[in-house]
Amino acid sequence: MGVTDKEIVLNAMYTQGMNDALSLQNNASDMTADEILAEEYCIPNFNPEKQYLNYTAGFICISPSGNVVKLLQPYDSTIYTQDPEDLPAQWGFYWASDPKYAKPFVKSSTSLYNKGQCCTFEGHVWKSTIDTNVWSPTEYPTGWEDLSEISQYQ
Repeated sequence: MGVTDKEIVLNAMYTQGMNDALSLQNNASDMTADEILAEEYCIPNFNPEKQYLNYTAGFICISPSGNVVKLLQPYDSTIYTQDPEDLPAQWGFYWASDPKYAKPFVKSSTSLYNKGQCCTFEGHVWKSTIDTNVWSPTEYPTGWEDLSEISQYQ
């Protein structure tokens, strides 16, 4: 039995998806956070079964919490088995300047929010009004501008 039209289309889609994902990985260092977040559909999911010693710094994936993260330094994932949000020395976050790409607030001492970067928190989109912001909008309200409810950007 020959290859079906459906199999041909699925194979072509898979090949295009792989090419798009590889292109994004190769070009990420020259892209802004917003450009990367706009291409989120090309980014692979974090896989706790992978050995991240085998990846180079700069590898991008989506954490189980839905954040786009980049590998800061390869590490032994058989020893450090946590998700990226719990491994701040190994993973950095991409924070959006465009509110439509805002991700849920993450308190991290290594991936600070800078002025103009956005997050979502308690049903609203917030923009940092200061650099090196580690506080949530409720912890330090003057460090954030409430842009509106999340639904305005979906």
